[in-house]
Order: sequence, then C-alpha cells, then structure tokens
Amino acid sequence: MNFKDRIIRATGQKTPFRLIVVDLTATMNEIGKQHNARGFALKLLAENSIASIFLSASLKYAGTVSLTTRFGGEITKVSSDTTPMGLVRAMIPQVELAAVGGNEPALIPQSVQVVKLNEQGKRVHESIIEAPSVSMGQNLATYLLQSEQIRSAVGIEAAFNREDPSKLDYAAGFYIEAFPDLEDKDINLIEVIVQNLPKFKDMNTPEGFNLDELLDQLRGPYEIDIVKEIDPKAYCPCSRERTLATLATLPLKDLQELESEGKNLEVICDFCRTPYQITPQDLNEIIKDRKNDK
Repeated sequence: MNFKDRIIRATGQKTPFRLIVVDLTATMNEIGKQHNARGFALKLLAENSIASIFLSASLKYAGTVSLTTRFGGEITKVSSDTTPMGLVRAMIPQVELAAVGGNEPALIPQSVQVVKLNEQGKRVHESIIEAPSVSMGQNLATYLLQSEQIRSAVGIEAAFNREDPSKLDYAAGFYIEAFPDLEDKDINLIEVIVQNLPKFKDMNTPEGFNLDELLDQLRGPYEIDIVKEIDPKAYCPCSRERTLATLATLPLKDLQELESEGKNLEVICDFCRTPYQITPQDLNEIIKDRKNDK
C-alpha cells in the first residue's frame, strides 16, 4: 500500500476539541521541484505550507490564507498560500535559494505574518507576531494564542532525503485545537498524549508517511468523528492575463520605458515559476488603455 497526501479533519464526539492531521509530502516535492529547492530550503517550504493549511482549514468561507515567515540570515522569507480545499502554493526568494543550495541556511526567526482573504480576494484579517522559534509548530501555536486567543498543540516536521536532498522523505503535521469549554482534565490528558507521541520519523514507512497511525496516536482514549478528508494538491492561479493586469499597475513612465526597449519582457511567477512572455505590443496596449482611462 502506497500512502498518498491527505488532510484529515476531525472533532471529538463528546469532548470539545478539533484535530487535523496532514501529509503533504508529494505535494511539496512537486512544489520544491518548481523552485529547484533542496535540503533545508525545501524543508522550510514544506513546514511553512503545512502551517498555512492548518489555518485555512479554519476558514468558514472559500478564501485563502497567506502565511509568511521572515528570517534574518541567508533566507529572508518563505510564503505559502492555501485554501480550505487543500490547494497549495509556496515561494522562497530565488536568489537566496541559489546562494544557499542544499546547505543549512543561517536563520534568525523574525516574524510570522498571516493574511486571510475572502472569496473575492479582499483582506479580512491581517496579523503579525514576533516569531519565537525556528519551529513552525511553535510559531503557529504562538500566533494562534496571541492573535486569535486559541489554545492549541501543533507539531510540524519535514525531513529531506539525505541521499537526494531535492526530495522529502516526509512532510507531515498535526493540529489540536481546544474549544473554550474543554475541561482542564482533558487538556492535561491531551498534553500527555502529545508529549508521548512517537517521533515522526518512526511513523514514516517505505510506502510513505503513515497518517492513520498519527491520527490514532493523537486521538488517545477519545472517540472522534472524521469531518472531512481532502487530497491536497499544488495549484497556482497565475495566468498571462493576471500578469498583464499586474503590469498595468506600474507607473506609466515605467511602462513607456519598457516599451521603448523594443524587447520581449519575461515575467516569472514567484510561486509556480511559470514564465510569461510580454511583447512590446502588449505593453503598448496597456499604455493605450491607461491613457484612455484619464
């Protein structure tokens, strides 16, 4: 049996808590390939994306959660956008990525920024906290407590293959949210369950990460209901039309300078690395539209 990527959302039948487990290994290997990410950079992309998935799972609408972790050091930021239906895209600065390669970057955690967008793409929430740790699980739990007053336990871990650092052995995580009426005795028991959880590497098998075992370990003595199971996938909504629309927001003078060069302009999506060729004629059309709008 080969395990596939999954997001499993569950709630306690009689105990007020929510539980989410995620295996994002294949999805992040695909995204990592788009960026040519290796080693620790690939690990950062995966762990940041899992954290974003936990946040987007809480959305009550078909929106998007954008999570950006900023660092001081050789990598300055990692960003991930996810939706409640498990769509994922992520980015890491290409110049920094090329400089680091597969080596472990020097990182000083600085901040975690969360932006929530509704289905129309309008910002409905934005919050920034100081990042307390290089651990994404700890960062997410701190954000939830400080910004949303949610008590949680979060574990997130990605491990790259030592023989082939361009691939992840696994990228998985869990999220337990204590609802306000969860009793102290249950909070204490859940803390014990989390503290005694087997290591993620011990739940990884030749067939893939055993997400069912992680779920079974976390539920402990509690009965749970599986609310939804989702197959995540890499997805980017970029297009040539969106690229042209973004260029149209540049100052008119800048557009005219680009057109005067008489060369095709290559614009590459930061997230999926898809290149778009913009011709001088395209720029001319944008300039005409801008002038007509005046």
